[in-house]
Amino acid sequence: MIFFWLVLILGIVLIPFGIEGTFIIVADALVYGLLTGFERVTLLFLGILLGIALLVELFEFIFGGILAKKFGGSKWAIAGAIIGGFIGAVIGTPVMPVLGTFIGGFLGSFLGAFSLELFHSMNFEQALKVGTGAFIGAVGGKVTKIIVAVVMVVMIGIKVF
Repeated sequence: MIFFWLVLILGIVLIPFGIEGTFIIVADALVYGLLTGFERVTLLFLGILLGIALLVELFEFIFGGILAKKFGGSKWAIAGAIIGGFIGAVIGTPVMPVLGTFIGGFLGSFLGAFSLELFHSMNFEQALKVGTGAFIGAVGGKVTKIIVAVVMVVMIGIKVF
């Protein structure tokens, strides 16, 4: 039982480092369900957890684009924030495993939104503002994901006890 809880906590702790902790939480609940015959952690409950994990992943992925738009960005900036965040995370991973994914995603969102907005508007100040919005969105998406992961762990705790 202690190992089960340690893995749940690990799922939360790994999120800031770019590892998909919500899926670790779901996998841990699945193992618990398998070991206990799905008495408390049912397949329906696991489906709900998986749905939550998928939604928060999607939210985290697009939130930088949403805030780029909120900060006055064009469609170019929104696409740049989303694509830049993904590319930054991919490039950052081999440079500095785990932490590089995290930092690369934030910087990639900023640079993607900034670059494409600058290309589109030719206005440096506007592009800087939009890039900042994308960066804040990327950080906000990560923080939201951590909060949701904590809620998932609490949901599991309620089902298990």
